[in-house]
Amino acid sequence: MPPRTPIPLIKVDVKKAPWEQNPKPHNRWHPDIPPVAEAKAGDLFRVETIDWTGGQIKDDDSAEDVKHVDLSRCHHLSGPIRIVDGQGIPAQPGDLLAVELCNLGPLPGDEWGYTGTFDRDNGGGFLTDHFPEATKAIWYFDGIYASSRHIPGVRFAGLIHPGLIGTAPSHELLKIWNDRERALVEGGEGSTTLGGVLHTRPLALLPEPKGALLGGVPTDTPAWARVSGEAARTIPGRENGGNCDIKNLSRGCKVYFPVFVEGANLSMGDMHFSQGDGEVSFCGAIEMSGFLELKCEIIRGGMEQYLTPMGPTKLHVHPIFEIGPLEPRYSDWLVFEGISVDETGRQHYLDASVAYKRAVLNAIDYLAKFGYTKQQVYLLLSCCPCEGRISGIVDVPNAVATLAIPVAIFDQDVRPKPGGPPVGPRLLRRGDVAKATYEGSKPLTINACMCGGGH
Repeated sequence: MPPRTPIPLIKVDVKKAPWEQNPKPHNRWHPDIPPVAEAKAGDLFRVETIDWTGGQIKDDDSAEDVKHVDLSRCHHLSGPIRIVDGQGIPAQPGDLLAVELCNLGPLPGDEWGYTGTFDRDNGGGFLTDHFPEATKAIWYFDGIYASSRHIPGVRFAGLIHPGLIGTAPSHELLKIWNDRERALVEGGEGSTTLGGVLHTRPLALLPEPKGALLGGVPTDTPAWARVSGEAARTIPGRENGGNCDIKNLSRGCKVYFPVFVEGANLSMGDMHFSQGDGEVSFCGAIEMSGFLELKCEIIRGGMEQYLTPMGPTKLHVHPIFEIGPLEPRYSDWLVFEGISVDETGRQHYLDASVAYKRAVLNAIDYLAKFGYTKQQVYLLLSCCPCEGRISGIVDVPNAVATLAIPVAIFDQDVRPKPGGPPVGPRLLRRGDVAKATYEGSKPLTINACMCGGGH
């Protein structure tokens, strides 16, 4: 068979605002957002995407853009794409949509990205109680490698992937999402065991017409008012896939998505050059514009055949995927452990989130001994190819989480050795990330151990 050139299905212009694109992107999930393109099963097609903020973050040395970013209009997704078989029959609810990611990359002429932490009062992040200020690091790409003037002395190979890709929900599934997330918000932080440990707020983002982009839904119409008031925000991953931020969804990967509406209505965006497991700083991969070249296959009746519902309806299923063969190869790792005891010394019961938070904090304090600021390390752990694991989940009362960092990404040896970490003239200071001032009044979480210092 002769080589195939991907069919250009959706193009973008990074110099234009999201609402000026043709076709227009969308930043909400709703079954009534109409498809903007159609692809046939087996065809190789190309989709371009703008960065997830729609160009709000600039290549400069100020973090004011991150501090004041309008999160009501993120993410910006290319699609929906209606998928049909070779006879033109669309995918149907109950099918599986197999999506093979054949090639991914930054858009030519736009080979840069950014990593950041949001202001605690505008987005926050995994460690926002330790690092409440907005920060930013800019990365440039040299082929497969990324480096940053804001975190010098580090260079690593990227694993490009879409942070967000998924199918459209049905009306029934959309109601399930909105009902359960509204109940969480109405219950308040006291109703969840992590309310006093993780401080990103709100607890969930409910439907919000402000900032909504609904693709082909006509603006200033009753349909737009209805859809914008019902549509789910794109922030979390859900049964349709969505914003799962799984770095392994890269070249050669195949994802099997449940189909909830006719045509599947596949959408994608939030392209990442690289990401660490957990994307802990929230704006935390190397965010970029990009392209995907992909092809689809429809597995008729595949949801019932392969996916077991875990919940009260047949819609409570999740995608599965195959990891592709191309990943950065690192052989030497420094691994940090964490257990489910929080910074105050309070014991939690098998809580993997608390354990992972401790592992990340341990890594930040350790690597800050080698000339980096803690804000630099926080951003680095969010975007470099580090590996997070739940290592133990049965030995009561402690869950154990680990964070493994490839030591080869540094231009110095960061492993423990006799004589201790570098000091005095041996310690090379590494500058800092761009920072904005936190002007809120929320309290910081302080390390109570005076021997280690606080955050």
